[in-house]
Amino acid sequence: MKVKAAVIVIRPGYAVWENGRRRQRANGTITLIKSEKNIVVDTGLPQDKAHILKIIKKHHLRTSDIDYVICTHGDADHISNNNLFPRAKLIVGFDIYDRDMASFFQKNLKIDGNVMVTEMTGHDDRSIGVLVDTEKGLVAITGDLFEREGDWKKVSDWISFSKKPKDQIKNRAKVWELADFIVPGHGDIFKVDKSINILSFETKQFKNLIQKTANIYGDIEI
Repeated sequence: MKVKAAVIVIRPGYAVWENGRRRQRANGTITLIKSEKNIVVDTGLPQDKAHILKIIKKHHLRTSDIDYVICTHGDADHISNNNLFPRAKLIVGFDIYDRDMASFFQKNLKIDGNVMVTEMTGHDDRSIGVLVDTEKGLVAITGDLFEREGDWKKVSDWISFSKKPKDQIKNRAKVWELADFIVPGHGDIFKVDKSINILSFETKQFKNLIQKTANIYGDIEI
């Protein structure tokens, strides 16, 4: 009988607007997967180093026991402690680094019998996520495809940082339908409410937003 994976949120992320949305206090969610392989997904900011080491030790692991570090995208608050795991294979975007040897994948990459890395573009065109088969159901670790629980209620919050919001809306709906639980990029794990049709809800909101300046970078693709 196959032993399924465990997903442990090392530290939930956060994202809080300040000064009338002129700046944001933010840090990414950091997650540990214990499966056939030991995996850390996103590594936060330098301030998170001690906490990461504490939680890894609590789960009877050393940094040298981590087989993979997977970064859902390249923002600083998702990659800044990668060097804690020098023996791990590093996956960022669609690139795989085994020390200084790089290889590549396009859509999906199977890590082990429970864990699949998959395309989750929208926040940018190289965003990935991780699908994990657990005893409680399928967990999707999504990076900034989802910001936090309930972010579908006000899509302007996550669209502010979306390079391809149409793609992001579609991929959010796919993950919502597929997963039982979601670990978002800036919040704690939550159970998916299947009664909500987020594709319809977010599409309506987006149509209202495209007449306004909704993207922090000023390069939104609509």
